[in-house]
Amino acid sequence: MHHLLAVIVINYRMEELTIKMVQQELSKIVIPHKTIVVNNDATDTSNNLLTRELNAQLILNPEEQIADMDKDAFIISSKENLGFARGNNLGVMFCKKMFAPDYLLFTNNDIQFSDADVVERLINKMQSLPNVGVIGPRVVGLDNKEQSPHPYLSFWDRMIWMYWSTFFYSKKKKRHRFLLDYSQNAEEGFHYYVMGSFFMVRASDFYQCGMMDPKTFMYAEELILSERMKSIGRGVYYYPQVCVIHAHGATTSKFARGKSRDWKFDSLLYYYKNYLHVGWPMLQLGRLTHWLMKHKHIV
Repeated sequence: MHHLLAVIVINYRMEELTIKMVQQELSKIVIPHKTIVVNNDATDTSNNLLTRELNAQLILNPEEQIADMDKDAFIISSKENLGFARGNNLGVMFCKKMFAPDYLLFTNNDIQFSDADVVERLINKMQSLPNVGVIGPRVVGLDNKEQSPHPYLSFWDRMIWMYWSTFFYSKKKKRHRFLLDYSQNAEEGFHYYVMGSFFMVRASDFYQCGMMDPKTFMYAEELILSERMKSIGRGVYYYPQVCVIHAHGATTSKFARGKSRDWKFDSLLYYYKNYLHVGWPMLQLGRLTHWLMKHKHIV
């Protein structure tokens, strides 16, 4: 029995990369699927290019019923840059209304399939594990290093001591203390979170857990989703029998290099405060550490 898959891709000013990825990589998926490209900060030019090259239906208002449901690809135009979480949620809500998919695949536009059947095998594995809410494959960077999965780190470790320990630890001890090589040696099974550049969920679980948190813009979405899935009794599973290649940073470095560190810090602070209930004094210490690091007082 085939299940319907919806693939959500966020585009932000990188139409050629998105087109290449959809045409070359998503075309390898053999099960029934719909591709939804959420075009953040959309212009008429980018909408027209994506629509033409992907033979897609352009959606200017996701709330309206669309006439041509037979298309395999849809471009949702958003004049605002919604970021990662809100952009993906917009795509998912469109899918839920129009297609009622069984599975949702979230993928960056800088992904290549090492295994052509990566999607089908992830679904097969997920079907055999009812307690899995999120599943991800091996994600390997252009430097051949593993980018997934990742462990839980406390606020103290991630936001404070990781930086201050530079004055006390050797590089080797620091990597060991903060599990910085965790991904390189990880085995198949449950982990705290997998890389957000390519992962799959059951649509029903995603709806039930509340989808992604719209209050983050970029970063920490995977950690928050892990906590949200945990609240409905679902875990995060790493399946290294299949692999994708991720040109990490291609979608953000060009436009957001200067803002990236602040976005990441703000998202992590939000996650620790609202999901792990870290108290005000510790949060303030984290803010101070971030300020010192940002102004080069901590290397």
